[in-house]
Amino acid sequence: METNLSITEQLAQFICEHTPEKIPASLLNGTRGFVLDWLGCVLAGSAFDAGKHLMEYANVQEQGSCTIFGTKQRKGVETAALVNGGLCHVTEMDDLHRTSVIHPAAPVISAAFAVAEQKGKSGRELLDAIILGYEVAIRIGESVGKSHYKIWHNTATCGVFGAAAAAGYLYELSAEQMTWALGNAGTMASGLWEFNAEGAMSKALHTGKAASNGIAAAQLACFGFTGARAILEGKRGFFAATSHDAEPEKVTLGISSSMSHYRILTTSIKPYASCRHTHPAIDAALQLRKQYGIKSSHIAKIQVETYQAALDLTSNPDPAHVYGAKFSLPYCTAVAFHLGHAGLEAFNPEIIANSEICNLMKNVTLCHSPELEVAYPEKWSSSLQVTLHSGETLEHYIDSPKGDPENPLSLDELNQKFYNMLQYVGLESKADALIQQIRKLENLPDLRPVLQIL
Repeated sequence: METNLSITEQLAQFICEHTPEKIPASLLNGTRGFVLDWLGCVLAGSAFDAGKHLMEYANVQEQGSCTIFGTKQRKGVETAALVNGGLCHVTEMDDLHRTSVIHPAAPVISAAFAVAEQKGKSGRELLDAIILGYEVAIRIGESVGKSHYKIWHNTATCGVFGAAAAAGYLYELSAEQMTWALGNAGTMASGLWEFNAEGAMSKALHTGKAASNGIAAAQLACFGFTGARAILEGKRGFFAATSHDAEPEKVTLGISSSMSHYRILTTSIKPYASCRHTHPAIDAALQLRKQYGIKSSHIAKIQVETYQAALDLTSNPDPAHVYGAKFSLPYCTAVAFHLGHAGLEAFNPEIIANSEICNLMKNVTLCHSPELEVAYPEKWSSSLQVTLHSGETLEHYIDSPKGDPENPLSLDELNQKFYNMLQYVGLESKADALIQQIRKLENLPDLRPVLQIL
């Protein structure tokens, strides 16, 4: 790859030089799993208030050729990507890539699926677009630095690049057009964490807009609408505007059209309906509960040791709403001990108000661990110390929470998660048929066999 090109041009060249035969079967198999997980999250998202409002928004948009999941509506490609991309993120169960701190499926697969449906693309073309979109979004997320995450939501700001890459691949852009698409995606990158202070619904808007803006950037490039060639590393570009510790050189490090290692396979699938930073503590709580038969009534106090990003985002000691609970380490730890799970049902308002959970939350202490800080973001780890009313102290350390590549969900567990998500919205009768179609996605000439089931 030419090194005198800008970072954006190198990314564009990488995308446009992609050929399907370079993708191993194992990578296709893994990507199908992410599509299945995405679809389950989208469908389940329609049961929540934020999802319902997104679908109300879709109701008043013009008709089109693309599916709004959970409804019988077909809308324009950007509307479909926005709504489906938002629905995917509502449950907080969509996938997560650690070192980039990105939920890639919501922006990338939502954009790719909408464009693939619009253009009548095959299942294999969809899978290739997703692999490329994940690669671009994750590489930029890995390069933007820890400082970015304090203000900006990486899934939105970096996800828009992945959405543009996936859409641009399906629109068959030239390398120059792809450069413009990425350049314009970068100038639309946005998403601020302030929503979390009051539990506003904006987080789902972040992912939806990243998906739709990525499509808009790619479509504009089709018509010759130019974008900045140095949108990432330029003096007034993305890194300069949003970070003070970015490492631009990491974006294209080792990138080539003949890569054997793609970042999509280093992405985690979430088993619990809360912020991923809470999952190590949930895992530890569930394992202690199972091993020792601990119930919340047995516990006098809990100490959670973790890294600073988890403390910054999830230290809420008294969440007053669903979003607050999903971003509260005290709540997530307490509810795991109380219910023995942290699925969708664990974040209903009546559960959040449960007196026993609330009392246990008051006895949860959060501590910063220098050792776990050094390991972050390569590892998202926590150590749990539980003191019982009897005086006994129990400890458990989680190095890689369930769903990480080092501790993956089995095929049966992934299918069960999908079934549970569909059951939540009364669609469990369609789960097996959808699993069968997704599992042979690369052999489908178009996406109709999946869509017809719904």
